Amino acid sequence: MKALAIIKQNYWLFAILILGSILRFYHIDYQSVWLDEIHTLNEANPNLTWSEFYASLLASDPHPPLYFALIRVLFFVFGYQTLVLRLFSAFLGVLGIYAIYRLGKEIENKTIGLIAAFLLVINYFHLYYSQDGRPYILLILFTILAFYRLVIFIKTPYLRNAIWYGIFAALMIYGHLFGLVVLFAQYIILLFFFLITEKQKRITFFKNVFISGVITAVLYIPALGLLIKSMNITDFWIPAPTSDAYLLIFNEFFGNSELIIALVVVLFLYYFMNLTKEKNTVINYNSIVNNKTVFNFIIFITWIVIVLLIPLIRSYLSTPMLISRYFIVVLPAILFIISIGIVQLKNKAIRIVILALFLVFSMTDIFVIKKYYHNINKAQFRESTDFIKQNNLNDEPVVSSLSWYLPYFLKNKVANYNIINQNLDDYFAAMEEDSTLIKPFWYFDAFGREYKLAENNQHFLNTHFYIENNYDGFQAWTKHFILLKGVAKTIDLTKFAPLKQYNGDPFMFNIETFEQKDGEIYLSGWAYFEKQEATNTIIEITLIKDKELLGRRFQIQKVIRKDVTTYFKSDFDLSNAGFSANYKSELKSGKYVVALYLKNEETKKEGLILTDKIIDVKE
Repeated sequence: MKALAIIKQNYWLFAILILGSILRFYHIDYQSVWLDEIHTLNEANPNLTWSEFYASLLASDPHPPLYFALIRVLFFVFGYQTLVLRLFSAFLGVLGIYAIYRLGKEIENKTIGLIAAFLLVINYFHLYYSQDGRPYILLILFTILAFYRLVIFIKTPYLRNAIWYGIFAALMIYGHLFGLVVLFAQYIILLFFFLITEKQKRITFFKNVFISGVITAVLYIPALGLLIKSMNITDFWIPAPTSDAYLLIFNEFFGNSELIIALVVVLFLYYFMNLTKEKNTVINYNSIVNNKTVFNFIIFITWIVIVLLIPLIRSYLSTPMLISRYFIVVLPAILFIISIGIVQLKNKAIRIVILALFLVFSMTDIFVIKKYYHNINKAQFRESTDFIKQNNLNDEPVVSSLSWYLPYFLKNKVANYNIINQNLDDYFAAMEEDSTLIKPFWYFDAFGREYKLAENNQHFLNTHFYIENNYDGFQAWTKHFILLKGVAKTIDLTKFAPLKQYNGDPFMFNIETFEQKDGEIYLSGWAYFEKQEATNTIIEITLIKDKELLGRRFQIQKVIRKDVTTYFKSDFDLSNAGFSANYKSELKSGKYVVALYLKNEETKKEGLILTDKIIDVKE
């Protein structure tokens, strides 16, 4: 009965939390873990000792250890799986929604808390990082809670409140190094209130703040090594800031949705216009704390300005550090300003319409425009390595310049491949020097590193290897290189005798490009068996003369074609239905028909189609 009474009293809060949970837990493991999440998996590996865990963070990812330590414990309990990693982040995301409600209620009133929580629920940026296995969602949670304890302390500057603030400030800077910037902003706020405190109370105020600072510092001692290591970094991958860096970050906060950004800007302006109507306030402790408009403005403006200013200065003076996810800590302050702007609208109907527009615009952006839950937006490490495991029947080595990221996928209870840390050009160069290394292998790469060989290595490939199969996913790809001497120059088609235009299992196809140049034939297009995914289907292109049963094999590669799935509105993933192929050989006179041959060992489908593309070779 008591639980029902609490729900009835807080039904809007429960509705907001339920919506936030649905959005954050739905399709939680749909995307593959990407490069940074693999850092988390490697460093939180439960098979490491605690000393190895700390050393791993220190060596490769000098972030504060709290998020990684918590994940490591969860891996011990629930298993070393990406799902555990993602579920934890989603849980933290839901806690953040409740936390922003509590802060809003404390700093203004229950209505502000509910509106801010609602805006955070439907915020694309917060949703994205609630489904990402990195510490940013922990950082925003403890940033909100640290400000919550800070506000309580400023309102009632007792020792107990100072202790609580010190603990949550420590948790904030344990979440991410950017928490230190937020901590500096909070100390600026405390300095302001110290200066306007009555003289007889200043010593007590200072003592309590000092004690909270000591608590924060002592609790942070285990992470000092990581802090020192990160502060010594002078060369970082983040590019130098541009003049519109903060504008781009602000737009990212709201999913780059023009409609949502327009609403946000209008409410921002309205909030600051209402500030100009605020009458003069006596500058003393009690008058400012009791004037919610002035008190909130001091909190929010310091929060935003300091967090934006310090990284900007450091980015120009030493190491660039302007990247949107680091600034997730200012998102709550922005949402509070928007929330207050909405409440300041005197007409209740207009307020409801504004909130409804936020909901409609946000849901449209997430579900319709971005298709967030069904569009791949993270590098497909999982899918690429799964392809290797499904097709690497001879336990051949996997070569990659990203070898550090592969053991989670390729060295475990299911697979244990030899992973060689080398880029493709260097690997071919090593083979040229030592012919005993010329053996079949797989190559994996990701993050915009295109398959492109130096001219001499391309010649080496053409002389010794044939790309037997490949997978091209989103920002990740893999290719299987087998020895050319073991590949027949023709494909045995006797099973289809006598040859007709359509042979075996039917399939859909289209040849979009067909060119002949300097004795070489180029073509590209797509082909797939219906009612199944295209990932494990082998595509071959052959040339057939006079319906002979030995088709000349092309050198072919699969090409990622998301548009095929979209165009046919298929329930199956047809991304790997694309292909490009070339053939260079001296052909005897005659007419040759271009044929497509598809085979899928998993579904046992096999088909051959003679296309309308003809090559006429004359004496």
